[in-house]
Amino acid sequence: MTSAQVGLMLRLWRGAPWSRNPLMGGFHRLEIVAVAVTLTFVLLMIPVAAAIGTVYYANSSERAQSERDTRQRVVAVLLEDSRPADPDGDPRIPRASDYATAHWSVDGVEHTGPLQTPAGATAGQEITVWVDADALPTTAPQSGTHAGLDGVALAVTVWFLSAGTAVTVLYVVHRIGLRRRMAQWDREWEAADHRPSR
Repeated sequence: MTSAQVGLMLRLWRGAPWSRNPLMGGFHRLEIVAVAVTLTFVLLMIPVAAAIGTVYYANSSERAQSERDTRQRVVAVLLEDSRPADPDGDPRIPRASDYATAHWSVDGVEHTGPLQTPAGATAGQEITVWVDADALPTTAPQSGTHAGLDGVALAVTVWFLSAGTAVTVLYVVHRIGLRRRMAQWDREWEAADHRPSR
């Protein structure tokens, strides 16, 4: 171990909260403890955030697999030209899209209803749509890759929010300690200025 490393360890030891240094005030000791607690919390939140992301990924993957098992793509034939969605019409049709009545078949059962369509679609045109287990129009099933990315994003978000909150609290504690030390120094300087000269 080099002399520089030994010197650093001695400085860290002397700056520890249990140091008997009379120049180290109580709030300064509290700040040192707060730094240690914050660092420990931030490090412990890494596996916690990873666990949260893993659980979310597992649930999302299971849901995505269920969607893939129960949804299928079918070809629908438009029975009319598409037109802008009516805001007061079928709530299944997004307002900012075109729609038209269409006909599709699932397992030999015929179905007719409104479908979201490409803009300018015409009667007789074939479009591909996703339907659920009840043969009703739905969205495409979520992919496993999408679930994985969502899990990673959630884990990173949880860690950043928790670490950011901890660092913010530590900063507030530091600012309070700094103000207390400055006020104490001001009082001591003022007291020193009023001491009678010899």
